[in-house]
Amino acid sequence: MGKKPSPKTPFKGRTIGRLAAVQALFQVEQTGVPASSVVLEFLTHRLKDGESGLSKADTTFFSRLTEGAWRTHSHSDEIVCGALKAGWTLDRIESVIRAIFRAALYELLETNTPAPVVIDEYLTITRNFFDDPEVAFVNGVLNTVAQKIKTTI
Repeated sequence: MGKKPSPKTPFKGRTIGRLAAVQALFQVEQTGVPASSVVLEFLTHRLKDGESGLSKADTTFFSRLTEGAWRTHSHSDEIVCGALKAGWTLDRIESVIRAIFRAALYELLETNTPAPVVIDEYLTITRNFFDDPEVAFVNGVLNTVAQKIKTTI
């Protein structure tokens, strides 16, 4: 994994909720702990820690996003796989990027947030963890997916 998120980034409540959701989704995948338990841990500890930069998160949005994204992750993973180049599989993708895709796909499919906003938000989050090649990769996949979703609605 590249960079750690910068605590100096002036994020707003929903953006912080998205960042926390990506971290929680990563934790769920890595540990196998249920999403609801990870959400509770974040609400009880991490989102109250002023030093983590997450204390201003929109906690309702964070909870809905994390639990919804994990509940629908198999469907989201299928959609992402359809946007990958031939020969690429989901397990080749770094686990933080998988978490980013899962959160972004949940928003694209299950909320009224406009696709350009969703893509921009998750590119900002990606930049906090990774450098340009990964950001370009996430941008390409999310744009492809958003176009496919738009044409099926």
